[in-house]
Amino acid sequence: MELLAKTTVLVALLFSMLASTGSAHAEPPDAEQRIRDAFARGVGGPESFYALLAEDVHWTVARAQNPSVYTSRQEFLDRGARPVLDRLTGPIQASVHDLVTDGDRVVALWRGTATALDGKPYVNEYAWSMTMRGGEIARVVAYLDLVALDDLIRRVPV
Repeated sequence: MELLAKTTVLVALLFSMLASTGSAHAEPPDAEQRIRDAFARGVGGPESFYALLAEDVHWTVARAQNPSVYTSRQEFLDRGARPVLDRLTGPIQASVHDLVTDGDRVVALWRGTATALDGKPYVNEYAWSMTMRGGEIARVVAYLDLVALDDLIRRVPV
């Protein structure tokens, strides 16, 4: 299947999972707005979107083989986010296409744009399935264009 077809199937699966999943712990009604506001701060350092992550967040970068799993905010920032952010001139600017909320679950479809240290653009499409707990993000399964990410990693040394 082409990448677009795979992405479409993946997004459809995410929405169907979200629609069919009940929640015993409903989040405050402002969970969607908190996520939207966090994206508006950019996706970069600890005071950006990442400020909403719980200290014990469980973050998975989904891959067919060998997904990357981080079990704390600091581990994710150091090992997951930093290798990307160190190759950029600033935080990733988020353009949120859609947010879907059901109880403590929020799915965000968004495009991230930034400028790499080599002056070329970094653009990626994301689908993040997040579970909220007490107003913080406790769990994330992140889907993204790994070809675009790998290109950035190969192209821009740190």
